[in-house]
Amino acid sequence: MFEEILNSKKLSQAAAIFLSLPHRSFPIAEVATFLRVHPGTASHVLSRLQQNGLMRSFSKHGKKYYFFNARKELPPWAKNKILKFRRPIEDKLTESVKKLLPKAAFLSGVFAGYANLPVDILLVGRIDLKKLDAFLRKWQGIMGVELNYSVMSAKEFLSRRDTFDKFIKDIFDHRHMVVVDKVGKK
Repeated sequence: MFEEILNSKKLSQAAAIFLSLPHRSFPIAEVATFLRVHPGTASHVLSRLQQNGLMRSFSKHGKKYYFFNARKELPPWAKNKILKFRRPIEDKLTESVKKLLPKAAFLSGVFAGYANLPVDILLVGRIDLKKLDAFLRKWQGIMGVELNYSVMSAKEFLSRRDTFDKFIKDIFDHRHMVVVDKVGKK
């Protein structure tokens, strides 16, 4: 299994993306951009990685997304060899989120492989609504679906987190990404 991945430059490059950003899910088009290939080629590569057990996928509104299969144990030698195929990977999503200047930002839902969660991004703090609108338009285009988001004050977030509010609990009980967290840890 690992030999097929290691013997293919495209399979290794794609696997390296997911190993570098293991908590993110990606639409085929975004992987194609990283690999600099046609989306059809990216789809084939991702299907091969899924057949090898390295990837998992889900669909939302007819769009297919892939994410790293965290249950798949990779021997350290295989992981190190795969990561050698990695070009520098800049996660443009997290950089875009940081530009919104939130006190805290959590990626969930479609960004983390859970299409049925009620929110894809939770922002805490005062957020410029024009910047948020531009962010949403850009990333809805990349992800190919409407993004669900929530904005709340730090006080509301802390109160809801500390009382085990179901909305907040759904985010933290599933795979998610903490992009920024300056509101204090529990």
